Amino acid sequence: MANKYLKPMLDTGSPRVFNCNEMSRRVLAVNPEASLFFRNKALNHIVLIKDAVPESERVLGMVAVGMKLYFPFNQNDIYEGGRTIFLHSKGVEGAITEYCGEGAVTPDTLSHDMKMLSILGHIPSLDPFLMKDVFLREGMTLDPAYFEVSAEMWAEIELFMLQKFEPLIMAAFPDAQSSDDKARQLIDKIWEARDLEALMPLIEGFRLPKERALDIFASWKGIVYYTYQYAKAQPHFVELLKWVKDNETFPAGLTAAEIKDVTTMMTMIRDQLRLEWQKTDQIVKDYQTSYDKMFKDRIGSADFLAFLKNSDKIYWEIGNCLGKVDHALYCWDVMSSRYNDRKTPWAASLEIFRLLAQVMEPEKKQATSAAWT
Repeated sequence: MANKYLKPMLDTGSPRVFNCNEMSRRVLAVNPEASLFFRNKALNHIVLIKDAVPESERVLGMVAVGMKLYFPFNQNDIYEGGRTIFLHSKGVEGAITEYCGEGAVTPDTLSHDMKMLSILGHIPSLDPFLMKDVFLREGMTLDPAYFEVSAEMWAEIELFMLQKFEPLIMAAFPDAQSSDDKARQLIDKIWEARDLEALMPLIEGFRLPKERALDIFASWKGIVYYTYQYAKAQPHFVELLKWVKDNETFPAGLTAAEIKDVTTMMTMIRDQLRLEWQKTDQIVKDYQTSYDKMFKDRIGSADFLAFLKNSDKIYWEIGNCLGKVDHALYCWDVMSSRYNDRKTPWAASLEIFRLLAQVMEPEKKQATSAAWT
């Protein structure tokens, strides 16, 4: 029997989940001969999940967010349960080989698929836009059906982000001000984050470390994307907090112990949602303030340059915080929208609270490899 909590936790739609199983089925439904995401056929049935790395497993310099591979027990119904392993774990290649079958895995296919996983391991969340962008930056062409980003949505996000890059180009390349084509070419170079030589005047002008410059631009681009997502999510976040408050009443018949346990869970959910949102909000405000000081008010560049140099760390922090909140929003939306005006009966409310508690748990203690049943 499928685990009722696994479906929203594994569904495509959450920014912390890439359900390769479902997306591959969609690709094949349109074109049975299409090239799939992974070269090892069985890997196209897995789910990738961004999750906090337990402190006991972190080594010096490791980011707090890792990527798990979820191997379903039943490829035709992934919600029956499965096993997970972090991508950074020493035994991950062995786990992949065991899942796919030793006879089906070759050194070339394993190397290719590990590269694909490594690319996704270097972004904080699995938003379709970020996934599509990172593979484009790597020069890798994949079936666009794997990334649920319509042309209209891509254009809207791109316009929002390119507007943030333009003042930087105008400040570093004075000759770009006389040519829209020149300015656009340079903005595209920041967008692609691949052409170091073309951006050298910008790198030298802002005293960015050359060896980290392209990573800095890629991280800044990711942060700008998250500021876009933050603005989009704000109304839904307010609605979720209101729903939590409206459902903090208990039906008759609960024991004192049950009331205490549920109250503790509700408090944790509310506090963690607010904490992650506040951290996201502070990052967005600090970024916007530093940006305005340099490009709008023209009263100083120090704060924005400091932001740029620290952007790789900020990128992961905002991606982790906003990813948690967006995952909670997705799970809540899936489970509550089936009721009129989201007026859930107590049993349904309790299920949602338990699911939100899993998503917002401050630090998860499970082992690197664990069964989900």
